[in-house]
Amino acid sequence: MGFQMMITIGILGENIINYFTSNLESGWRISLGIRVVPAILLCICSFFLGDTPNSMIERGKKEGAKKMLQNIRGFDNVDEEFQDLIDASEEAKKQLTSINVIMFYALVLFKTLGFGNNASLMSAVITRGVNVLATFVSIFIVDNFGRKILFLEGGVQMFICQIIVRSMIAIKFGVSSEGSFTHIEANLLLFFICLYVSAFAWSWGPLG
Repeated sequence: MGFQMMITIGILGENIINYFTSNLESGWRISLGIRVVPAILLCICSFFLGDTPNSMIERGKKEGAKKMLQNIRGFDNVDEEFQDLIDASEEAKKQLTSINVIMFYALVLFKTLGFGNNASLMSAVITRGVNVLATFVSIFIVDNFGRKILFLEGGVQMFICQIIVRSMIAIKFGVSSEGSFTHIEANLLLFFICLYVSAFAWSWGPLG
């Protein structure tokens, strides 16, 4: 969950930088240039990373991964946790939630739906901010309620929000891709997208 939190903070930071550099003449150069810093740090630090049970399973070294897991835990009975790691590596459940459409293409989506340039950037910042805050919700409540209830609630909330968002887009744009939202409709669309993002952030995002 800490890993997921760092990702969400990084994505939010990226969008904030994009927003504040969008009106500068060389804003895109600044935005891309800043990305070089974490990229270089990641490249350098990767030389010092050791193997983990997850990484070994991904490369098919299951026996070595199990021994490493036993060393980490300090006992031999790790079969249940080891099987969980194998199952997690073989399934990409997150991708079925359509979160990538919202996270990676939010700016394009908002522009396509008639948001202005600055409005699109701010809307992307808002959805990323919701993503960060909702991840904190998961961190603080998962030990009290367990993962199952969060998976079920989050899945239902995402499903309902997807139906509403897609229905709004279909009604306004149809198959012609021509149309526009009023100010109230645009805010309503953003609200349901934020509800969708928050559900993902406290369930399928960090807990998978």
